[in-house]
Amino acid sequence: MAYPQTTKQCMTSDEFLAWSSDDGLRYELIDGQTIVMQTPIDRHQTVMGNIWLACRQHLKDTACTAYMALDVRVDDANCLVPDVFVTCGREDKATPRGKTHVPLVVEVLSPSTAAFDRNGKFARYRRLPALCEYMLVDVERLSTEVHRRCPDGAWEVLRHSAADIVELMSIDLQLRGDLIFADLERAA
Repeated sequence: MAYPQTTKQCMTSDEFLAWSSDDGLRYELIDGQTIVMQTPIDRHQTVMGNIWLACRQHLKDTACTAYMALDVRVDDANCLVPDVFVTCGREDKATPRGKTHVPLVVEVLSPSTAAFDRNGKFARYRRLPALCEYMLVDVERLSTEVHRRCPDGAWEVLRHSAADIVELMSIDLQLRGDLIFADLERAA
């Protein structure tokens, strides 16, 4: 598929997942529109890698897998690219992109995307039936928020500082704050 000339052209999630832009840019599909993603800065990538590695090691030899910057198919018009997520579905093992059985999504906040990550993206991710936790990481404030789905369907918010241990119940992982924010002094 060729890149749509304008983002006013609508695509379905299936079309988006089959499409290759061939322009070196990364995209998300939001309400049927392709949106160019910014390349994350070094501090963002450091924290993203720390969380991915901790999840990946923790999930070794389980039915779940942690991914970085890969498409999550939310519905027919939305394919989002979380910084880190975990999938546990057998069906997802067979699909290279567009994972759907996602109990955990992690977004590392950037000044330019923080409001959308907190609101627009979270509203879309909540459409995923398997989603149990949505973790936001603030690299500037060295803090995290875990939005956890309660049995009644409501969402509770747990806030943590860099000194705390973040409990990710969806994958049974205790994640130390100092591990989440490790090596930031090496990033600019």
